[in-house]
Amino acid sequence: MLIIGGSSLLGYKLLENVKNFELYATYNKNLIQSENAEIIKINITNKKDCHKILELKPDIIVNTSAMTNVDYCEQFEDEAYDVNVNGTRNLANIAQQIGCKFIHISSDAVFSGDNSRYREEDRPNPINTYGKTKLESEKIASKVSNHLILRPSVLFGWMPINNIQTRDKSIKPMNFALWIIRKLFEKQKLSIVDDQFNTPTLADNLSENIIKMITKDVHGIFHATGLSCINRLDFSRKLAERFGYSNSLISSCSSTELKQIAKRPNQSCLNCDKIIKKGMNLLDIDQSIKIMYDQIKEEEPRIIGKM
Repeated sequence: MLIIGGSSLLGYKLLENVKNFELYATYNKNLIQSENAEIIKINITNKKDCHKILELKPDIIVNTSAMTNVDYCEQFEDEAYDVNVNGTRNLANIAQQIGCKFIHISSDAVFSGDNSRYREEDRPNPINTYGKTKLESEKIASKVSNHLILRPSVLFGWMPINNIQTRDKSIKPMNFALWIIRKLFEKQKLSIVDDQFNTPTLADNLSENIIKMITKDVHGIFHATGLSCINRLDFSRKLAERFGYSNSLISSCSSTELKQIAKRPNQSCLNCDKIIKKGMNLLDIDQSIKIMYDQIKEEEPRIIGKM
């Protein structure tokens, strides 16, 4: 198995959880260390660089690599297109040439947010550059004979701080949940939007389901999120409550007040019945936060509050 983007949150969780595979992982800017895998430097936007994969001839390629900072993508469209679309095309072409399984991680951002509980057969209609590039990447990935496309939403989870110190502006340094916990630990006041609803996805749970879907040889396109449709404000308050911080540090605001560079979908909660029917186990928000809490309590207890 080759994990593209081993320095990402999902890449990190896969490196932690994958067993019974000869494991390889790539990085571009953020060097990673792993006892479980051989690490290779690859820039996925460079075709020649991607030819290194031909030498490995993996049975499975998992593409977790992407430009994920939504506002950065809006400001630098060409760069976002190069990474999210051209990069995917380079990988997909090689996967097809080798004849291996190609697992591609997409996003709930392919939907406009005009509805909720989107199903896989609903028509995508992205409203920002990030969502548009992810939709284009899906179209490319779907042309690989043996493909699996997964759409998570607000991917979050624990990741050691030393793994994320070298990230550039194209990738947010911390996932939303870890960012909230860090700000609360620093006793900073937060204004969080109350009108953006998602189905947050614990990266640990997604990595486990990816492994299970490989074992079952599942292919096609699937929504792969958590079970709870929740707004960012309530998600933040749940994190504060679990991690021992006062909700008084968190106030509500609207998307209009926040003035984000890129427009966000207001309702992008996904329906996951299709993946559940394949035997995958999904978690609600409380179950997910507890798993993250237990990991932080063991590995970084100092950031847990004392309330």
